[in-house]
Amino acid sequence: MLLIVNGKKIIGAEGITIAELVGQEGFNPEVVIIEYNGNIVRKEDWQTVVLQQEDCLEVVSFVGGG
Repeated sequence: MLLIVNGKKIIGAEGITIAELVGQEGFNPEVVIIEYNGNIVRKEDWQTVVLQQEDCLEVVSFVGGG
């Protein structure tokens, strides 16, 4: 299934959840937020949101610095 993650087309398995995609793509779940089709998804809901063909996700990482 085709997904768009941070503007890039990727192939995801049918029935994959946001949580599974985060792990598959190597994102650190402790320091990212997910925008799913224009809406921020709470981390508690990542396990229950099943992705569909051509869904669009933006993964935003928080980085410390000084």
